[in-house]
Amino acid sequence: MIKEWGDRTAILANLLNPAFCGEILRRFIKAYNDKSEKQTTFLLCFIVLPIVLHKETREQLPNTTSNHLLTWIDSKDALFIDFPNRVKDMKPYTKEALMFLLNQKAIIFNDKALIETTKFKKKKFKGEGIEEAEEILRKAEFLGKWLTKAEDIKTLYSFLRITP
Repeated sequence: MIKEWGDRTAILANLLNPAFCGEILRRFIKAYNDKSEKQTTFLLCFIVLPIVLHKETREQLPNTTSNHLLTWIDSKDALFIDFPNRVKDMKPYTKEALMFLLNQKAIIFNDKALIETTKFKKKKFKGEGIEEAEEILRKAEFLGKWLTKAEDIKTLYSFLRITP
């Protein structure tokens, strides 16, 4: 269960706020949809935050989409031992971010229940200490492009040890 906004620690309020997490998901969805002939599924969104917000995993992401996703996951097994728990822990924040995006009309679910982004301008962050936020957003875009090459969602979830 997500804590009420006023009950969140400063770190949770800043890092896991729905606007920032929503921007991560929106960048992911846009990159995925631009690269793929199909559109993003609801289930695919739940692995984004646990990958790009987890610093060690984010830093280990390859620089190119030419690497095979499942082979990469297999070679980085230590990063994914606790991944199902990360997904479970991040699930409420992913849902909150998706609801935020829907409320802001930044995404829509089409008639096939797939997610589309509406037109938007990329947000530019200003100030000190924004490098990590920018890196997270870049990695979300990379992940969106890379996951277009993934097998079906059932295979991917199974490989990541995630059960519905």
